[in-house]
Order: sequence, then structure tokens, then C-alpha cells
Amino acid sequence: MNWTLLAFVALLAGPALIWYSRRSAQPVFDAEQMAESALWGYFFILVGGWGVLSLFANPSDLFFVVMLVAAVMALIAKLMGYKAKGNEKALPDWAAFGFSNALVLAAIGIGKTFVIEPMQIPSSSMRPGLIVGDFILINKSAYGVRVPFLNVPVIPVGKPERGDVVVFRFPEDTKINYIKRVIGVPGDKVEYRNKQLTINGVRVDSVPVGNYEYKDAGQESVQAVRMAEKLNQHKYETLNVPGTPSLIPMSVHDFPMREQQCQHDETGFSCSVPQGQYMMLGDNRDNSNDGRYWGFVPDDHLAGRAFMVWMNFGQFSRIGTRIQ
Repeated sequence: MNWTLLAFVALLAGPALIWYSRRSAQPVFDAEQMAESALWGYFFILVGGWGVLSLFANPSDLFFVVMLVAAVMALIAKLMGYKAKGNEKALPDWAAFGFSNALVLAAIGIGKTFVIEPMQIPSSSMRPGLIVGDFILINKSAYGVRVPFLNVPVIPVGKPERGDVVVFRFPEDTKINYIKRVIGVPGDKVEYRNKQLTINGVRVDSVPVGNYEYKDAGQESVQAVRMAEKLNQHKYETLNVPGTPSLIPMSVHDFPMREQQCQHDETGFSCSVPQGQYMMLGDNRDNSNDGRYWGFVPDDHLAGRAFMVWMNFGQFSRIGTRIQ
């Protein structure tokens, strides 16, 4: 589905609905009397504006800003002498929208920005734990309460640990959110060679526990082996596709600090994780665009820790699945 096109349609439909409501609506003196068509018009403008602006900035930050628009409308109306109820002169529809929706929309914006944010899994890079179609929840304060846009923590809470499943801004395009597993924290020496993960010289046990087959839309069926791993308190499974290399050297990008911190060859890679940075890998080790190719994730790119699947319309049994 083309969400960008839908955003533009909503942005055009909103003013049309407002114009239509103004042609036929009676004067409004209380916010509750606002015409339903005008109400939907302003909602379409907010949603459409958020969608279009998301082409230029991270949608998580923009959602907070857009949801505060109604509060700004209400504040301006208040300064102009309007009230939510009992006005002597007709209340403009924009002021009625602000008065009637400011608190609800602001609460949604604050909650989604600082508490919990939903996200849909778009690829198979985190199979078998997360699959295409999973809607997950992210603890936005797991790594500190952060200022939108700047994304720096103003209330430090915690730091990512090895094994955490983390959502972050993709370093090569911060408008996009990625989800991977932390396998290296600042100061770690991480190696992944010949399908074996080693951290600070210690091999991470990876034991085959069964076969796994999956097929994404438009792709051939993939035959893989499920591998049980454990990092800190996290017990999870990864996928190993027999015969697939640990790394494709020609696909490695020229990312910051690559020459100083990392070595790549046909067997895999090794990296020393710099301060303030993290190394991420997908659980689907042979089908993941991750840190081995584009490098480290800075602390100010972190969005939160994924903790639960709350919906999958194709597999209802996955609802409530805890993310290990």
C-alpha cells in the first residue's frame, strides 16, 4: 500500500471537507457543536501532514509535533478571547477543533513519544522471533526520556545491553527506523566469522534446535536451521541458511570508523565498538542488512527497546508474544 499517496490524498481531502462544512453549517458557539465534516477535515489535515512531512524527518518525532497542533490552536483561540463553551460570537471551526481535541491528541502524542510506540515489522531480518506482519510495542523510555528531533536523553534511565532487541534510526537515513539485536556495547570486541559469534574472545553458544522454512511475498522458499543462543538474560533463536556466507565483502559500506575499528573478509568481520556506539545484528543472520555492512549505531539514534507483539492480522496466535 502506498502510504505516501494516501497522505497526500488526506491532505487534500481535509480542506475540502472543511470548506463543505462551512457552506452548510450553522454558527458554532460551543466546541461540542462543531460540524462532523469539519472535525474529520482537520483530522485528515493532521494525519496527511504527518505523512507528507515524514518524507523529510523521522515520523516518530513528527508525530509528537503534529499531535500538539490542536493544543496550539486552543491556546491561540484562548488568547483571542474565545472559550470552549458559551461564546457570544461564533467560534471558528479551527478553534472548536482545538478546544475539543487538544488534551486527547496531546496525551496520545506524549504517550507515543515518551512511553510506548507501536511499529510494524517490515522484513524477515529478525526471524524466527519476529516475522513480517507483526505489530510490536517499543518501550520509548528504556534508554532514557529523550528530546524529540535531538534524541538526547534528558532523564537517563538505562543503557542497551547485549541481547536487547532495539529500534533505532538507521544511520544512513535517519528518517527510517530499524530493528535489530544488540550484540556489542561500547568497548566490546565483536567477531562474527564462519557463522560463529564471539564477544571479547568468548564464543557465544549457538546450538541447532530444528529446521525452519519461510517464504516472503514474491520470493522463493528459504530453508534454514534454527539456532539457540543466549546473551545475558536473553534466550532467543537465530537462523542459519546452510551454504550462505557470513559476509559479502563487496556489500560492506564505507561507514565511519570502518578502517580504524573493523576488519572484513570472506570469513566474516571483527569490530571494536567505540564509546557511545553499538553493534547490531539481525537474528536472521544470513538475510539481514545490519551492522556488519553499515557499521555502528550512535547512542543518539536509539528509539527504544521492543518488548511485545500486540497484533498480527495473519496469525492471531502471535498476539501477546514476548520479545526475547
